[in-house]
Amino acid sequence: MKKERHARIIELLENRMVCTPKELADELACSEMTVRRDLNELEAISLVRRKHGCAFLVKAAKPNYFLEQIDEQQYEKEAIAKAALQFVHPYSVICIDSGTTAHTVSRFLPDNIPLSVITSNLMTAVELSNKENIQTYLVGGMLYHRTKSIMTESAELLTQHPADVAFISARAFRIPGGAFEHTYPLVATKKALVSIARKTVLLIDHTKCEHVSLCNSIPLNQIDVMITDNKTSPEIIKKAVGLKKEVIVVDPETSAIEHHYKV
Repeated sequence: MKKERHARIIELLENRMVCTPKELADELACSEMTVRRDLNELEAISLVRRKHGCAFLVKAAKPNYFLEQIDEQQYEKEAIAKAALQFVHPYSVICIDSGTTAHTVSRFLPDNIPLSVITSNLMTAVELSNKENIQTYLVGGMLYHRTKSIMTESAELLTQHPADVAFISARAFRIPGGAFEHTYPLVATKKALVSIARKTVLLIDHTKCEHVSLCNSIPLNQIDVMITDNKTSPEIIKKAVGLKKEVIVVDPETSAIEHHYKV
């Protein structure tokens, strides 16, 4: 319940910009004391700030719309996506989640080999609709407008479609926690995609590393490979390699792989 409440507080502050504890309590149908405790916890992880009896989101923590975020760190995303193609083979079944970095993989998928893609990203499905050799399965559920993604209503249905690899994005990444998101309802779909794949590849640029976010989407022990860019802290890469994670580091300017640390 607490996680759902925190996610709802984030959503309300995102839409209204500023709220009082009483306004939040009325919306959440709980006491002001409960809301104040929640705000204390969110403030402690730098997601919320309070001033003069009101609460508002820390600017850096505010989630973006898909169409705003797709152009951020574009060269990093493209280089990461190209490196991810080494895990795609003829007749592969791959999962692509709702994130913009994972979506970028779909732009580079070859159309000259047969593939199957399972995705929760509406924009990815549209991108792949032009590639006739790629069979696309769109996860069923409710559309989350902000991220153009589908929140699955029946994760067990996905178990009928075992996959070779899942390409997963994240709002934040840190060790030892793993991947994190702001939006709690999206987490279940990400977890479902990971659960049906033999290998999970996290696609994450340097701006997401060692940041905080609300919900742990994919624990570190479920991540097999991490692909990032060369602006990511060497300390983070060293920690990941030390934990037996395969790590690929790309150069955004050339899209070349600078380092490939294999398990």
